[in-house]
Amino acid sequence: MWKTSTLFFTLLFCFHCLTGSAQTAKTLPATENEGAVKIVKLYPNPASSRINFEIQQHNNDKVYDLIVYNFLGKKMDQLKNVNGRTSMDLGSYYSGLYIFQLRDRDGNLIESGKFNVVK
Repeated sequence: MWKTSTLFFTLLFCFHCLTGSAQTAKTLPATENEGAVKIVKLYPNPASSRINFEIQQHNNDKVYDLIVYNFLGKKMDQLKNVNGRTSMDLGSYYSGLYIFQLRDRDGNLIESGKFNVVK
């Protein structure tokens, strides 16, 4: 029982850190994020070999960084200078839940979400 609760709180802490609550990460105030339209469309979800990210509302001159973390907080991939569509190979990923963050060039968190990998 002790190991289960310790694992739960460790995962909860990692998720809390990844969702933008860390002191070093700049995020938009909660009032601006609430009810905001999602700008990242990802498909298929769940994915097995490849996942596609599509930025719905973007300016042609605006580029973003797309960062993917596993559920334990380890950075798996980082795609720089993304605008429009991009895809990611999941060959080195294990089955499980992954978290993505879309950040602007200044490091501000624009959007975050999750996707599932099944193999």
